[in-house]
Amino acid sequence: MVSDWLVAVACGLGAYLLGSVPTAYIVVRPGIGRDIRRLGSGNVGATNTFQQAGVLLGSLVMLADTEKGVLALLAPVWVEAPHWAMFVTTTLTLIGHNWPVFLRFRGGKGVAVIFGASLSLVPWLTLAALAPAILVIVKARNVTVGATLGMGLLNVLIIATGQSLDRIALCLFLTFLVSATYLVSIRHQLRSAAKSRRWRDLFLDTDI
Repeated sequence: MVSDWLVAVACGLGAYLLGSVPTAYIVVRPGIGRDIRRLGSGNVGATNTFQQAGVLLGSLVMLADTEKGVLALLAPVWVEAPHWAMFVTTTLTLIGHNWPVFLRFRGGKGVAVIFGASLSLVPWLTLAALAPAILVIVKARNVTVGATLGMGLLNVLIIATGQSLDRIALCLFLTFLVSATYLVSIRHQLRSAAKSRRWRDLFLDTDI
């Protein structure tokens, strides 16, 4: 029992450090000679990289951040950690990505990380949910709405296809995590929208 906790703690620490690796900063700085934190929205994530540094660098960041989520879910299995350690590693990877110790706790919003985790958990259902999400992003030119649709659809598919309770619980938990961290990250926009009653602004000019 003690050894299980020690393994889980070690995995959690490693997960936070993994999440904290500022992929967008590392890719953009040598790529175009600029600091991603001073470009566009200032978000250290894939969407801002796509918008400010182009498709190639944006794709590299997206791939690397997705891999963070994949490793967060698979690492506990590889080291034979207790099953519940996946909740710990996924949570801390997301926290590390959004609030990285290497960039004074200013990072991304974690959707790519969650995508990687769900891809490891239920690959075919994740890809099925991804298709309409991409369509909405392309047609509406709004990443936030597309990502919200995709995550909602993924939860519906996992429940509808009769997946195990632990998979359903983990998927719902991941959705809660990314939603909560996103709301935290746009808290200033929420206050502004509440004062001006311009709620539509929350879905404009935002990235994840």
